[in-house]
Amino acid sequence: MGKLPDIQLDVKLAQLTSYKIGGKADFYSIANSSDEIVALVQYAKEKNIPYFIFGGGFNTVFSDKGFRGLVIHNKAKKIEVEGNMLMCDSGILLALVIVEAKKNGLGGVMELKGLPGTVGGAVYGNAGAHGVSMSDLLYKALLLDKDGNVKEVENDYFEFSYRMSKLKQTKEIVLNVTLKLPKISETDEVDAGDFVEFRANKQPKGFSAGSFFKNPSPDKSAGYLIDQAGLKGERVGGIMVSDLHGNWLINDGTGTQADVVELAKKIKKTVMDRFDIELFPENIIIDEYGKSIDI
Repeated sequence: MGKLPDIQLDVKLAQLTSYKIGGKADFYSIANSSDEIVALVQYAKEKNIPYFIFGGGFNTVFSDKGFRGLVIHNKAKKIEVEGNMLMCDSGILLALVIVEAKKNGLGGVMELKGLPGTVGGAVYGNAGAHGVSMSDLLYKALLLDKDGNVKEVENDYFEFSYRMSKLKQTKEIVLNVTLKLPKISETDEVDAGDFVEFRANKQPKGFSAGSFFKNPSPDKSAGYLIDQAGLKGERVGGIMVSDLHGNWLINDGTGTQADVVELAKKIKKTVMDRFDIELFPENIIIDEYGKSIDI
């Protein structure tokens, strides 16, 4: 086992996520490298305690009761470029990857500017915007499987589909990735500022985990369905459907995970009753032992 980072006790999780929801984790540690992620997972397995790994905290809804195990905060962010290959750790923010790509005359990622979160989370959920997804860019990745084995896999391993990867079933952890990006010239370069302005105008302000539900298809928006169902402004406790974007749930500062779950179930039922379309959450909602909560 590699060097084990410091482990803190009773750390409040709400402060670590964009939703500002979550009780205390029994154990919490920051991993600054892939080796430290592996060491922390091995430690949790040896101690027979649950563990959960997250990156930017932009789409995670922790339990109000906290987490009865080890929360691993992935801040591994090494990055380098060789030719048209960009290699980076999974904990690096997408925004920094875009900056590094541009600095090295590489494109293909500008459409993702403004997306929150880390590279690891983006691969896990096949994040994308403006017609570009991680599945278009990923060449290969290093994974840590549930048995503690590290393996290198290529793009087709992930069985990517719309906002989906195989990792949602296997629960394997992305350690680092290699992106294959096209060379660009100044005349070919997309103005990423247009995408940032678009997102800034479209997205609500406040404590939120971004788009809560996956769009039923690339051409069918969950936000539109929720809007047409008359659910904008709907509230449960401290959580409400944004007046600006129907697929954003906003925490007024007093919201709980229980509020999120109740409101999400109400939205899902209403949309199903009205349009006969089932919505599935894009956010990760876990109980105090790391198990997914069904919506």
